[in-house]
Amino acid sequence: MIKKYSDEIILILLILTISPLLIKLDLFENIYLFTQTYEKYGLDEFFLIFISILIALSLYALKKVNDLKRVKKELIAINEIDSLTKLKNRNAFLKVNESEYKYVVLLNVIDFGVFNKYLGFKKADKLLVMIAKELDLIVKENLQVKLFRIYGDEFAFYCNESNIEHSIKRIKNLFEKKSFLIDKNEFTIHLNLAYSEKAPKYLTALSALKYARNSIHKSIYHYNEDIDINSDSLEMLTTLENGFKDKRVIPVYQAIYDNKNKMTYKYEALVRIKEKNILLSPYLFIDVAKKFKLYHKITKDIFEHTFKDFEYLTDEFSINLSYIDIINHHTNEFIFKMLDSYPNVAKRLTIEFLETENIMDYEFLIQFTDQLRQYGTKVALDDFGSGYSNWNNILKLKPDYLKIDGSLIQNLLNNQNNINIIKLIVEFSKINGIKTVAEFVDNEKLAQLIIDLGIDYSQGYLYAQPKEKHLIWKTNT
Repeated sequence: MIKKYSDEIILILLILTISPLLIKLDLFENIYLFTQTYEKYGLDEFFLIFISILIALSLYALKKVNDLKRVKKELIAINEIDSLTKLKNRNAFLKVNESEYKYVVLLNVIDFGVFNKYLGFKKADKLLVMIAKELDLIVKENLQVKLFRIYGDEFAFYCNESNIEHSIKRIKNLFEKKSFLIDKNEFTIHLNLAYSEKAPKYLTALSALKYARNSIHKSIYHYNEDIDINSDSLEMLTTLENGFKDKRVIPVYQAIYDNKNKMTYKYEALVRIKEKNILLSPYLFIDVAKKFKLYHKITKDIFEHTFKDFEYLTDEFSINLSYIDIINHHTNEFIFKMLDSYPNVAKRLTIEFLETENIMDYEFLIQFTDQLRQYGTKVALDDFGSGYSNWNNILKLKPDYLKIDGSLIQNLLNNQNNINIIKLIVEFSKINGIKTVAEFVDNEKLAQLIIDLGIDYSQGYLYAQPKEKHLIWKTNT
């Protein structure tokens, strides 16, 4: 109650304090004599009270002005501080005159959404605070500059470093050597980085970061105009439509390694657009294709290209299908037409179902897989373990392969929780006669752990990068 009316109480106390002070200084008497002398002007004793109140109000007004200045200063400071990490925020970042610095550098945590999903938002926020603190320390120690949190899992800083590529590689390497402990589980965090010296530096660096996030093999990007052809959906729509027209929506193939026999077992077909000798990642155009209702054309082109590629080969291979492919009547019809036309190819084909968490009608999917098996075609479920999985429906589907979600594999080392999940998946699969595949295997230590856990096959850059047909089967063009 007192706190609520503190200013009013201060005003009353000022009046009560000033009045005796005026009396002590004989000001009241002098003012009284003045009022008597000029009584004809109607001044009387109440003028004394008026003077006291006026002085008190003046002092009170001065206090309020100072309070407002202080609050304004505090609000400005709060408006420029990120409430979670306590780093300077995007508002503060954008107030900096970027022309005073040579580079803007952006950083983001790779697939932080996975941590939100598995840890929950509160624990993921705790992890993000730890990440920000460590990253801020590394940036300050190596470049003596201030780190900003732009939003979410994205950070930034300005710098004038002469050897910028070397410096940000060092920051990335130092950070990724650290481990973060949450609920007795250790996590290694990986970063995408992008930098630009071309004005407007923040926007061009943002464009480069988008490219880094969508890339499947590079995590550090320097902005240049050649790679900035994908930032606008209308531009990408044109690129996609021209790709269809010129037959440049093509498959590339990544080998899948047999952990027991120590050799390539099969190949996965992955879609790319070939643009000026650059293979554009699907992350750049898949969303555009879905948005403009062109996704079915990608599926059609990949089936046609891949079936022709494997018509005179003996290897097994797989093609990805989304749930929207299966429920699309025309795409569904086209797939079985291709299987009818290439029976020898169909026997070596595995269909990998993507986005299994979005499947609404498992009974329809089961009917679809039963039809596939009439051609000798096998079935795989991709990204298994990435979220809620209805194990009963999986048993009904009877897949030949389970491809374990890459986020589990990437965070497998020193993570007992993920190891336990993998053990459960492997045990479940072996009991039900299902083969397991680990994705995103990129180092020897991880590869050995995967073998020790009993996973049947491995796929990743340690074994092979995705390549065009003529680079794998050089005798066949």
